[in-house]
Amino acid sequence: MIDFIESLKQKIEIKKAIYFLFSMGMAYYEVPQKREYLDDIGYRDLIQPAFDEIHKLMEQNNILRKDVAEYLWNIDPYLAYLLDETSIETELVILSFLNKTLDIYEIFTVPLETLPDDADSKYGVVLLNDKSSANHQGVFHGKQFFYYSPLYGARRDAATPPPLIMLLTEQMTNNNTVSLRLDQTIALQKEHYKPFMRFFFEVYQGREINLDNIQFPIHSGTSEFFCVYNPETMKKVQFRISHRKDSERWIEVEELWDIHGREENQLFVTRYLHSIFNPLTNKFVHIDGSFNFYNNEKYKVRVNQQINAHANLHVKQWLVEGEISVLDWAKMILHFFDDPDLILDAFKGNLIEEVFSE
Repeated sequence: MIDFIESLKQKIEIKKAIYFLFSMGMAYYEVPQKREYLDDIGYRDLIQPAFDEIHKLMEQNNILRKDVAEYLWNIDPYLAYLLDETSIETELVILSFLNKTLDIYEIFTVPLETLPDDADSKYGVVLLNDKSSANHQGVFHGKQFFYYSPLYGARRDAATPPPLIMLLTEQMTNNNTVSLRLDQTIALQKEHYKPFMRFFFEVYQGREINLDNIQFPIHSGTSEFFCVYNPETMKKVQFRISHRKDSERWIEVEELWDIHGREENQLFVTRYLHSIFNPLTNKFVHIDGSFNFYNNEKYKVRVNQQINAHANLHVKQWLVEGEISVLDWAKMILHFFDDPDLILDAFKGNLIEEVFSE
């Protein structure tokens, strides 16, 4: 049975289906809710290839429903119960188990993405227009609904768009252009989209953040490197400021995680932001956010150096161009990166030259 499960994890049809389930925001144990969605056109179409692959391998290996249930009783009794006591398809329960055991980053070790026809040929992002709109799960654009990439890490109990998406779409009211990476692999026709929302009784109160006194990026010099560092987690956020010409200053930001204790074949994913600042107008003219993918070998090089091009894969996720205020730039950084304490230290000017782990 272990060999059967491991072989399924390598199938592209399985990874695409789990990629879609991750994007929907459904947890592995929400099997009855998945069952309800899979009765609808569109959802079934995206998951069916994975079901077919599971069914085929079960037949090839002479695996029955009761065999899967027996295997799961020692690992996940709830899923085993669904097999023994309900009529939910075996394929859906197995897919849910794989949803639990397959790491989100492992999914991206193979190309899954299919870009829309109107995606930019260089950056892969799609220019939004006044008919595009966002909700808590994704973006309506053209004739389709595109789920957010699971790499964004949106709250599962969200009722509104992620703060970063709200900031980006607000830029369109300032006559700035906004582009997002949209993926056909996690998209449905508009008429097939069925919203899914959770309601929790617990109320989360976030702290208020004041960005009125930003001291960064006011620095002199031709090319400067700075970072903020958390000695407890070994995480740091690097900044690079490059003076390209009199009226242009590039400011790059990338988060780095501690490499110690990680597996040799682990994939490292970091967030990277590139921006262009015009000191004459005190405005940013370009801001984009990306994910950088590193294998272990390349990350060992990257983690002990300044910001540089070492990534195995660089995937741009969003882009804003026009005239963007320093305050909006700061908010985008805060909501794109996932460590507000370190970012706020940078904005207060609490920067050091560099810290290397070795």
